[in-house]
Amino acid sequence: MQPPQRLHGMRDQGPEAAQETSWVTSELLDFLRLYGYRQVDTPVLEETDLLLRKSGGELASKMYTFTDPGGHRISLRPEFTSSVVRAYLNGMGVGDLPHRWSYAGPVFRYELDQSGYRQFTQAGAELIGVAGPWADAEVVALACLGLVRVGIARYRLVIGHLGFIGALLDSLGISDRARLFLLSSVAALSRGVEGVREVWQRATDLGLIQTDDGQAPEREELPPEADSTLLERYLRTASPAIGVRTSEEIRQRFLRKHRASQDAGRFNDALDLITRVVAVRGDPATAVQEVRKLVDSKQASQAHKELDNLSETLDGLAAYEVRDAVSVDFGLARGIAYYTGIVFEVRQDDEGAASLGGGGRYDGLVQGLSGNGSTPAMGFAWAVEQVVAAQSNSGRTGKGQGTASILVHPKEPSAVSAAVLEAERLRAQGKVVELEAVPQSEQKAAAYAQARGFSQVITVDGSGKVTQTNVSERQ
Repeated sequence: MQPPQRLHGMRDQGPEAAQETSWVTSELLDFLRLYGYRQVDTPVLEETDLLLRKSGGELASKMYTFTDPGGHRISLRPEFTSSVVRAYLNGMGVGDLPHRWSYAGPVFRYELDQSGYRQFTQAGAELIGVAGPWADAEVVALACLGLVRVGIARYRLVIGHLGFIGALLDSLGISDRARLFLLSSVAALSRGVEGVREVWQRATDLGLIQTDDGQAPEREELPPEADSTLLERYLRTASPAIGVRTSEEIRQRFLRKHRASQDAGRFNDALDLITRVVAVRGDPATAVQEVRKLVDSKQASQAHKELDNLSETLDGLAAYEVRDAVSVDFGLARGIAYYTGIVFEVRQDDEGAASLGGGGRYDGLVQGLSGNGSTPAMGFAWAVEQVVAAQSNSGRTGKGQGTASILVHPKEPSAVSAAVLEAERLRAQGKVVELEAVPQSEQKAAAYAQARGFSQVITVDGSGKVTQTNVSERQ
């Protein structure tokens, strides 16, 4: 009979790996505490509706969702932010804003990539109740400096700004539906020609581009009187029995179709501009200046204000001494629907390396989850297992932090009681001690200590006499 197999995408961690993960998590939370972030916790299970209402985006297709025995539709959390905001709305936030909260724990995403993990650990922070570039700079800096705390001195910070993209789309006169479509297509458009084709096809399928050949229709703006004349002529010649629609319903449907034709032309212009914007990436000052040249300063004044805020945030990062390896990528989206402003990722220094963490501003999430009024908020999370791997690659580990350093060896069976007392005495001093519950020979005890990385072996005989030996002396 075959033994039971681990589920695909899950992982088992041995003592060393688990110790390393625990140490990194603890160090990151201790670091956040220095900045006033207090640790909170939320359930692993949440109502599916909570996670779909605003998390959305790519995460919606990756959630582990099922019906519990009580008939409720629930999901394993794919991230922490929605849960933290739900807890805030449920009364966890006592006192005046702002709230600075940290957290750590497992999250679950059904990644289709066979090489990826579907359960992993996040540690992160949320800053609720503060807006502005300096709040953005604080949170972004935390994500970078926390890595330095655990020994990762080299990293790449990539910053995008969905607030700017949203403000730019607002200035282009397109429908809310078209705006949301383009905002959700930023990541695809940033992939270049292939991504543009994909977005174009989806827009055609959704009726945002309304021609048979996939080309945008001519932008023909009819005057209001022409609209009215065409409509009334249609109503006069139409049969009195027009299904179940009233004349007013027909009038509204006609006008919607006509406006949709006009919108398609504006949509095509918007798609072209956003495609050029999301292709801009590189040195922060150069990238921001390049995008400014693409945007009409009078028509899109709010978009330019968002760029001003981004520039101020970049200046703020310098005050935290986060300067090196910072780039701007206007095609960065992160695949979560609730982001409304700056977004960012911290990656390993190697080109194309995995993300160590990231986050962004989500000023609409509190209100979107039925909160009273708009509440500014910003947060991020580290992918702890990726941080551990990067830490190992950098030559720094937490080995020795919380691992057993002393082996207490009873010399004979009659010495076990005295050995227990000695082990407890050492533990009371804060030392980590492993006790041989079944005495073995000194040679076997020494070999075991060396294999497990102990620093000392303390031998206790039947009379209670203690002999201390450094493991290195036995080698």
